[in-house]
Amino acid sequence: MATPAQRSLGHNEQSFDAEIEHARPPASTVRRSLDGQDAHERTALLGSSTSRDYRTEAEHDREVLHDAGHPEREAKRPWSLRIDLAVTVVLLVANGYFWTMGLASINSPFVAHTAVPRHQGSVGIPVWTAFLSATLLSFLFPHESPLLSFYTALATAFFALLTLILSLSVTQLRVVEGPLTFIVLALAIVTALHSAFSAALRDRYAPLLDPPEELDPDYEPDTGFWASFKRVMRGCLGFLGISLPLAAAHVAVLVAIILIAIGVIIRSVDASVEQPGQRWKVDPWLWQRRYFPELAHGVFQARGREYRVHLSCRGLGLDDPPFAPVTAAPVNATEAASGRPTVRRTLLVESERGLPAGVDAEWLLRMMRDGELNSGDVETRVCWWDRPGYGFSDASPSSSAPHVVSALTQALSVSGEMARLQPPPTAATAPSPLARSGFILVSRGEATPITTLFAALHPRLVHSFLYLSPVSPSTYYAPSARSRFRAVPHFFSRLLPALYTDLGVPRFWWALRGVSRRRRVLARAGERINGLIERAALQEAYERERGKAGDGAKAWDRRRGRYPVRPTVVLGTAAKGDGSDRFVHEIVGEGLREWDREWKGGARGCDAGGDEEEKCRSAVRDLMALD
Repeated sequence: MATPAQRSLGHNEQSFDAEIEHARPPASTVRRSLDGQDAHERTALLGSSTSRDYRTEAEHDREVLHDAGHPEREAKRPWSLRIDLAVTVVLLVANGYFWTMGLASINSPFVAHTAVPRHQGSVGIPVWTAFLSATLLSFLFPHESPLLSFYTALATAFFALLTLILSLSVTQLRVVEGPLTFIVLALAIVTALHSAFSAALRDRYAPLLDPPEELDPDYEPDTGFWASFKRVMRGCLGFLGISLPLAAAHVAVLVAIILIAIGVIIRSVDASVEQPGQRWKVDPWLWQRRYFPELAHGVFQARGREYRVHLSCRGLGLDDPPFAPVTAAPVNATEAASGRPTVRRTLLVESERGLPAGVDAEWLLRMMRDGELNSGDVETRVCWWDRPGYGFSDASPSSSAPHVVSALTQALSVSGEMARLQPPPTAATAPSPLARSGFILVSRGEATPITTLFAALHPRLVHSFLYLSPVSPSTYYAPSARSRFRAVPHFFSRLLPALYTDLGVPRFWWALRGVSRRRRVLARAGERINGLIERAALQEAYERERGKAGDGAKAWDRRRGRYPVRPTVVLGTAAKGDGSDRFVHEIVGEGLREWDREWKGGARGCDAGGDEEEKCRSAVRDLMALD
């Protein structure tokens, strides 16, 4: 009978057989050395095939083959498997880089400007795509289902390609998503195709990658009920513990990519919504260095990346823009028929935190349509703008108050609205005139710190104020002491939901319910419909939790002395903090003309209708009548 070593080789090469037989120690010695038991305790010496220690014999046969230099034992893996491993490592590093840098860029302007390509969206699609690609590469392909891995990887590549094509073909998506999304989606396509190729290699070289446990051809498994039951249980546990979860993970990656593609399809449809006004390119990083030099550090020392903010103005039948910056004349350059200078006033709306400005400005537009804002020689316009990430504006890696005020100032400048209200130059001996023309600033809720900082930056352009349930900057920038130590809840309660929005599940559900396209575009923060406003809300929460260390608190401390004393009407009280008492006493001061504590505008503000809206209209008429 041939020896086990000869049978395992499968051919009659005498040189290897002789070396193996010469190198192989007696069987009793092997049993004693490996198992620590005496020879008489082993029934294997009696030749029984049902009680032999096959695992021990297999380990010994492997050692003998290795010592003998058998070519099967020394065979190296094919070059295709080596190249596959190298490409996998490269793709894993690339996807991991874009994933981590995408997460960091949400609240880090420096990372957003230096570590990743240009992006003006919510960063949800790049982060999810890079994460799914890295996860796909991290899986070991299930040996029991290589074809499943192969087909799911091909389907993943198809839907990633569909998403890339839509992102490139739709103008709005192309501008907002930018090179970052395109690069990550292209990388995802390559990763998915490579994963499919790896699954095919896995199936082809399965015998080489998973060598049999027994090398002895005389191996016969134990028979009987219990032996068969144990084998079945081991197989089931192995499938449930390894193959089934990995196969489910491959399907989950495919489902997530499909959801991203559906979200992009719906966004492509929503891009056709008619936009009032215009989007203006701004570079707040440059203006922030100009207006707030004390905050110029890091990325603010150089020119930043431009993005677009939405500004819309209406008045006297004129569309945007009413005046080009180069032709805008000073306020008193023209005379009305009565001989008095033409008075120009602009009601500038700053919407509540997390609410697009177009929603907060509806009641003022109704006043204009009803003719309540046209009075004699006063040229009146209503302007509203969307902060970065709100409504029709692009997202920005920063939502701090100085950054937002710089963006607003630049948008008003390039559109000509600010030049339209500029006071005329005066002689050195003449007193500086208070602006009969100027902004009537209308602000609500937690947006009042932005309005107060804007007024302190441009005091000569402010005519009066209307505050609705205002919050004092000192109250707004005074978070609880524990808020800065809640890193894990912050991730799960804010960051993860903001990223989850771009999977498109809520947007898809709203589309099935028949919600209008405009309502989907003008979604509120917290509805998980629009990724841009979710990112902006996340940044605003981060800036607020920084408290006195934040840029908004520092800028207000430096500029609060320039806040102008102007006629001010306050309606309602803040729902949090001191109920607007500190705001009225510290900010408004002697400019207070009326404070209606009983006003209950609530979440809808002046758009609530009834007596609440009428009080807002009356306050605007009173402010417009002031000369």
